[in-house]
Amino acid sequence: MTEKQSHHREIYAEAEDGGVQFAASADRWHLHEDYVHLAPQRGKQGLLRFDAQLKPFVDSVDRQALVIIDMQNDFCSPGGWTDASGLDYRRCREAIPGVVRALEVARQRGMWVIWVYWHNREDLRNLGAPTLYSFKHEPSQKGIGQELDHGKVLTEGSWGAQMIDELKILMRDEDIHIEKVRMSGFYGTHLDQVLRTQGISTLFLAGVNIDQCVSTTMEDAYFRDYNAVLLEDACATSSPDFCQQAVVFNTRQCWGFSLTTEQFASATPFD
Repeated sequence: MTEKQSHHREIYAEAEDGGVQFAASADRWHLHEDYVHLAPQRGKQGLLRFDAQLKPFVDSVDRQALVIIDMQNDFCSPGGWTDASGLDYRRCREAIPGVVRALEVARQRGMWVIWVYWHNREDLRNLGAPTLYSFKHEPSQKGIGQELDHGKVLTEGSWGAQMIDELKILMRDEDIHIEKVRMSGFYGTHLDQVLRTQGISTLFLAGVNIDQCVSTTMEDAYFRDYNAVLLEDACATSSPDFCQQAVVFNTRQCWGFSLTTEQFASATPFD
């Protein structure tokens, strides 16, 4: 082992660029006073600086993906499940312009685009009692898999499980689709395998509900040592405002970074 290789295994070592090293070898970060370098092991080609909170970061574009979560009719359309449950589906629709902007940027940069969404079995054998109860607190309330005017809630093949029209037309054949059966996009899916085999380390997260499926997916990404970045104005929720505020706070303090779609678009070359 060379001296340089040994040095890259030292946690909190002083890095060659003057930063403080986090983790080791290919997964290391370098913490500086005014930014965090997420890919110091890469050459400078393709590096961008993002003006994020709690701290700006530098990363390599070729290992980034945009992850869009649950932008489905049951959450975002009139007559869907959110609407039928007495919640304001229009609040979920507030994420749409931001998701569209994020998609435009991702396409321009050649990033992977990953669509994550609920697609439950019609017989509901994929769901246990705790999950069923979390969405049906009263006998009269419509739960997952039960009939609404447009079909069964979040069931594979149903109208409610389809992507909203505004985004459906923007999907491409080469995009990655992940069908999930829990709030988190990682639980019981092949999302982790897809990310690792394609060399994706940094996830820009968008969609609904920010305080449920987006946040649990982001937390699971963080637990697996992915670099998690929340696109604040490309997310929304039908929950009270303080729920979204708590997610943004915890993202900045614990799980990763947050920024707006304007900041996402205006990242600058790093040299």
